[in-house]
Amino acid sequence: WALDANYRHRPIIVVDTVIAEPWAFDLKTGEQKMRQHPLTGEQTPWQFLRPGHHCGAISACPQMLLMRSGFTSYYDLNDDSGIRHFAGHRLGCWINAIAADGLTLMPEASAGCLCLFPITCSVALEPRPGNQRWAIYSAGGDNTPIRHLAVNLGAPGDRRDAEGQLWIGYPRPALPGDRAAMGFSLKVDVEFLEGGGYIHRSSESEHVAGTEKPWVFTSCGRGLKRCVLPLLDKDDKGAEYTVRLYFAEMENKKANERIFDIKLQDETVLGGFDMVKESGMPHKAVVQEFKDVQVKDNLEIELVPQGRNPSSMDELPILCGVEVTRTN
Repeated sequence: WALDANYRHRPIIVVDTVIAEPWAFDLKTGEQKMRQHPLTGEQTPWQFLRPGHHCGAISACPQMLLMRSGFTSYYDLNDDSGIRHFAGHRLGCWINAIAADGLTLMPEASAGCLCLFPITCSVALEPRPGNQRWAIYSAGGDNTPIRHLAVNLGAPGDRRDAEGQLWIGYPRPALPGDRAAMGFSLKVDVEFLEGGGYIHRSSESEHVAGTEKPWVFTSCGRGLKRCVLPLLDKDDKGAEYTVRLYFAEMENKKANERIFDIKLQDETVLGGFDMVKESGMPHKAVVQEFKDVQVKDNLEIELVPQGRNPSSMDELPILCGVEVTRTN
């Protein structure tokens, strides 16, 4: 196998694929592995990113890449949602993450190194269903024109749902140096009311009813006033989109506490929205769908407190997620 691929580290063979960081190639033909871009649907090169300092080579099994990415890290090849970190621990400077009999075995190999980490020991990892599978996704190519987009506001990372839809966490992680170019950038223009900001809760400790993806609803932009998503380039023709907005009331136990209007493209599409009144109870998912939304370039979402200035965190408008699908 010979190919001038400008890769960053020693290639590794995984079944019939050569992983030549950050790309992948067919072992027999040398053709570059492609995948569908999560926003545009276009075919773009498969790639992955490992941010943070790393020495040592990548090891693997058919389902997973094992490596150092600042911390001990792994990449689920079946899920393909990005790199995940096991923080507080680091691998050695060569190969010492070994996939064996359903486990990942990591004998201690960092003692004596100048890189200081709090956990200096051997580690064995086993599969855990339903864990907090947050990752950092990497993709090249343009993000527009968007055919499908799912944004999870305030989420600590990226994650796929049971249907395979990739939810992009926002804000995006700050990546150092040249790693930033390999990250997945997403431009979102946001404006908060005074005292507002992003918050995140664990879906393991904060139960959310009425959904199969509670983790979408346990993070949000609280006090969000305005959110602008670029869906089309200025040279693109206008398009229609279905817009789904995701909400969950996690702070108020009764109705008439958090009430606001929802505006799309400067038009009020839902007035007097009250999550507890809508769902009948707190800690329950609410999804509001709006069809045939006309977009020329950007989608503008506004949340307007109804008839008053919010005086506490419990009254600020919130938005957990935005999902848009092009319909023409």
